[in-house]
Amino acid sequence: MANEHSESPSLLEPESRGGDIAESGFAFQEQVILSYLPIWLASDGFTVMVREAIGDVEVKFYSPGYGFVIDLVEAKNHTLAPAEFWNEIRRFQELDAGSSSTYRRFTIACTGISESLQPLLNALRRVRYSWDFYPPASGVQNNSFKDYLRIITKLRKTEHDARFLFDKVVIQPNFNAAHTPGEALFAQALMDHLSEYQDVPSRIVREIYTNLDQLLRSRKNQPITRLELETALRSKITSAHLNLPPFRPIVLTTLSQEAPYLDAPELQLDWRSFFGGEVRSYPPADVWNSQLISELYAIRSWILKHRGNRRIRLEGNRRLSAALSLGFVFSAVAGFAIEINYRGKTWATDAYATAETPAYPLNFHRVEGHGEQLVVTIGILRNIVADVERSLEALHLTDSPMLHIIGKEPILSPQHANVATRTIKDTISAEVSRIGVRRIHLFFAGPSHTALFLGHRLNAIAPIQCYEFVAAGSYVPTCQLG
Repeated sequence: MANEHSESPSLLEPESRGGDIAESGFAFQEQVILSYLPIWLASDGFTVMVREAIGDVEVKFYSPGYGFVIDLVEAKNHTLAPAEFWNEIRRFQELDAGSSSTYRRFTIACTGISESLQPLLNALRRVRYSWDFYPPASGVQNNSFKDYLRIITKLRKTEHDARFLFDKVVIQPNFNAAHTPGEALFAQALMDHLSEYQDVPSRIVREIYTNLDQLLRSRKNQPITRLELETALRSKITSAHLNLPPFRPIVLTTLSQEAPYLDAPELQLDWRSFFGGEVRSYPPADVWNSQLISELYAIRSWILKHRGNRRIRLEGNRRLSAALSLGFVFSAVAGFAIEINYRGKTWATDAYATAETPAYPLNFHRVEGHGEQLVVTIGILRNIVADVERSLEALHLTDSPMLHIIGKEPILSPQHANVATRTIKDTISAEVSRIGVRRIHLFFAGPSHTALFLGHRLNAIAPIQCYEFVAAGSYVPTCQLG
């Protein structure tokens, strides 16, 4: 028997076991879940869900650099009176306090809400939706929050309640007010959020809905993974002998200036400290390795375990070392392909060269030296040899053998980029074998997408220490690849 004085949250407390006791309202709950499901699947971090555990439904999302966060949804098939509404908020606060950092958001989906709460909901909606448009701590933000707080205090609630609602609670007060059948709600959500399924015939969409509904009913209080949900969704298309829509790429956005956005559907990498700013001030190499590189490997492990897709679309800005790292971790040999937008066109690492792809002219210059560490300079449309040579004394690499690679022509296409980077990789590999190199020191200058393509191919050679340009004749070590 559960301890009546057990701490919250617990899977055995009465509030968590309501679904085991009362079956009423489950049809509405399933309707809510199935209408939200396309929204969750459109989020790159969505990993797994569970129904009737702590809440009606909990959804786990992966957040790079943080781990997993959970959204909890309560479904109410009636109009919420003030007492019940505030009881739900109090319950959310207890969950948040009892298991800090577990829950990202709490949602109430109900068919209606008391008129006495409408001023609060309207104020919350107006302030929250336009909040980020205005500068932080601006007069607009401060005054708007004060007005919102006055509405809360008139309801005899505290500033703590106001901030908790603002930061963590979403209220959908008129869910399916038109009494639309659940199947139609699901079909509309599928078209709105997973447009790749827009050509699936309506009869197949009905079968998909039924298949997913049966999966939900069979797995109460048991986790259901994203992979299982996608299989249930796509299996009916396969059985109808229709072409499966391709999985959309997993979007990785590298942030160089702005802070991460809580509701972003893509995976965001907070790399502001690795961008360096105008003064090019970078963290030490061990921080690049312990944070940036470790974060990329964690993302890769999560994708391999939880996603059925290894195609990545890269967005945002980043330094060359970061571009090399992205290509290296999500490598061709690991089965990944990466897309990037360049001047309005998609360049993909699996856009392989054809018989019509021209060779890319490169100049090579070898400088003999001593030791097992090879200095490699690569300059595409820019010769960096003199700058690098001036930096070698400070980096204790003066007597090392060197390989200078210079490309004076622009790279014309992703196929051309693959030709160029394959030649560069093969040349470095040959030099490593010839000298017996144990470590490579890589200095690169060129387009960021070329660095990405090069990193994507830099497997099966010696460990590579990357460097970033700081000022004339000055480079600093960043990340190590391999």
